[in-house]
Amino acid sequence: MRSTITSRRPSASFVLAIVALFVALGGTGYAAATLSGRSIQRRSIPANRVIPNALGGNQINESKLGVVPAARESLTAQTAASATTAASATTAESAQSATNAQNAQNAVNAQSAQSSQDSQKLQGRDATSFLANSVRVTATAVTVANGRADTVSVSCNVNEKAIGGGAAMLQTNGDPTEFDAQLNASYPLPGTSGTNNMTGWRAVGRNTTGDGNRLLRVYAVCVPKTA
Repeated sequence: MRSTITSRRPSASFVLAIVALFVALGGTGYAAATLSGRSIQRRSIPANRVIPNALGGNQINESKLGVVPAARESLTAQTAASATTAASATTAESAQSATNAQNAQNAVNAQSAQSSQDSQKLQGRDATSFLANSVRVTATAVTVANGRADTVSVSCNVNEKAIGGGAAMLQTNGDPTEFDAQLNASYPLPGTSGTNNMTGWRAVGRNTTGDGNRLLRVYAVCVPKTA
């Protein structure tokens, strides 16, 4: 019995289609296996073809990256903070300098005040112990009748000493008298034995005018014993 299955030879178009399929498949695999950077045109691959977060330090040259805005603001803030700190330090230093200058000035003023006080002293004595501030003149007078003589003394206080004195014969109204009213003596009163201090002044006068009474006035210049 003769078989009814008839074998048919593939047509030329079918064969070409099969060959083209294998060539296409083989070419894709070849391309995937041999593709390199030299085969890719520059600036031809968009960023959306890269897996997110797939690039790291090994693929990126960080030195060629610019400063991001946030980092730039951080640097500015740091500079501002440094400037503020420097300004605060300068202000604090200025304040300290001002305080030191004030303290130095106060010390100078205190020293000047002390020197001023010391300048008013001599051998530990203040200004009241010296003549310009403590000279005192004391005086007394007696009436000398015509034809008589008298002696008059005036003394300083117990805490004083005499540094000078004098006497005069005067008319009763205080005016100078004529030569007939004589001042016979005028001298200091000595202190106690062993001291050189004068305690006052003494004078002796005689009225020989023949026309009335005269005044014998004596005075002493007194200062503190410490002067």
